[in-house]
Amino acid sequence: MAGYERYDEDVAAFWDRVGDAGSGRLRFAARHPAATWKGLRQVRRLPRLRYEPGTGAGAHALLTTLRRRRLTRHDFALFGAAVLTVPDDPATLLEGRRQQTMRRMLRKAEQAGLTCRAVQPHERVALLKRANAMEQRHRLDTYRVAQPDNDDLLDHPLWRVCELHGRPVLLSVTPVDGAWSCLRYFRTLGASEHHTLARWLSTYDLVTELSARGVRHLLDTEAPAVQTNGVRHFQRMLGFRYVVVTRPMARR
Repeated sequence: MAGYERYDEDVAAFWDRVGDAGSGRLRFAARHPAATWKGLRQVRRLPRLRYEPGTGAGAHALLTTLRRRRLTRHDFALFGAAVLTVPDDPATLLEGRRQQTMRRMLRKAEQAGLTCRAVQPHERVALLKRANAMEQRHRLDTYRVAQPDNDDLLDHPLWRVCELHGRPVLLSVTPVDGAWSCLRYFRTLGASEHHTLARWLSTYDLVTELSARGVRHLLDTEAPAVQTNGVRHFQRMLGFRYVVVTRPMARR
């Protein structure tokens, strides 16, 4: 475990350095070949998790994520993946000094009146339209999508919404396949302190739901190579760590 923690921290530092450079992954590799080679060697030393797909919409979503092979965008075998280990008892996620920030943010969220609940099937179409509209007018160019493609969300049963006095502030939709799940959709529906707090509360709420279903791995759908430093930092405070995820080769 000690060795794993060291490699995990080294990989995080490597991707942060790439992000700080702000010049693109390929350009960074061209300018810093020694650092790039060392960083990728550290990735190869990470623990390996093998995903064995089942059937159904959850398996399709996970396989779609893992089969993306664009060199600098999605390759979980080459660049590693951010994965949260879902504990048997969700309360253990809050233990220890490293989780002080999470405990504090959860208290603030609850004091602000934020709550989470399941989204009933009859509510989903309207909530999806609202989420699509928010993507189209997002204040940040990075997250703005002119034509959102989210109809597949309706294929998955695990919908959760975080609300403030009945008003939705964050929507999460999570495909599940056996012991695996992925962050297919996890977006705030606005921009305010309440929306920021909702990210913390919704993460813990989702972990609680996944634990109850026997899920053990929550996979981010983006490889660390394309995450922003801010996203990586947030996820690490939540307990996400880097691993190499492998899968069976696609049959021809």
